[in-house]
Amino acid sequence: MTNRDEKNLMTKKDLEGLIEGICPSGTQEDWDNCGWQVKTPSNPADTVLVALEVTGDVILEAEKAGAQVILTHHPLIFGGMKKITEEDPAGAFVLELIRKNISVYSCHTSFDKLAGGNNDYLGEVLGLKEVRQPGEEPFFRTGRIEPAVTLGAFRRNAAEKLEIDPSFIRLCGSPERMVTKAGWCTGSGASFLEEALAEGCDLFITGDLKYHDAQFAQAKGIAVMDAGHYGTEKIFVPNMARKLEDAAAGAGKTLRIVKSAVDINPFSC
Repeated sequence: MTNRDEKNLMTKKDLEGLIEGICPSGTQEDWDNCGWQVKTPSNPADTVLVALEVTGDVILEAEKAGAQVILTHHPLIFGGMKKITEEDPAGAFVLELIRKNISVYSCHTSFDKLAGGNNDYLGEVLGLKEVRQPGEEPFFRTGRIEPAVTLGAFRRNAAEKLEIDPSFIRLCGSPERMVTKAGWCTGSGASFLEEALAEGCDLFITGDLKYHDAQFAQAKGIAVMDAGHYGTEKIFVPNMARKLEDAAAGAGKTLRIVKSAVDINPFSC
């Protein structure tokens, strides 16, 4: 290996710099936990597996791919972990990662609110027009549905574009009603229903909608499409992989990026 080749090899410090350049962890919400979740002593980071979250299957996938780092959207350590034991799923994953010498870095709300992050990318994937962030709220977007379609047709298109089973997508409102303007927040975004109403949206898109949220939407006359937490955030994988690939190329670094194929919806039809 030449000195030039060695200079082009990615280290964990290099990788962290690239990720922070895409979505600085300093922009995360106060309650969040972006950044290194597990950081093993080894330095190379020339292969990265991008996944929505860490699972046992994802760890095995990373090992088979020779990935030294798993880059996730959802933090592995969250909500005040006080002990690491095999009995706790997150603790068991941490121990397994250390045994396999695999590190984990997470970009959660720092990526959600990013220009070009999860929320902007969802609008792009769904083919919405004039996507914008109204006001100061970084997690909420609006866009036009052109041409206008029925709610049922919009669901069918969303299922195809997001590559999820239509049965995972719940609707609040008649499938025959026309929709022309959408507001959305990926993941658990029901708290933005009122923002969607204020922006004149006739459709709100999110995941994890609760019963009383649906009742509120029905009373206010706005349609809702709940595509699930997984369904609205699985797009992190191709989006982040593309951004990281561009960042590595711009820095003149050699980086192999693997997109997880086993990080799947925990719910079944």
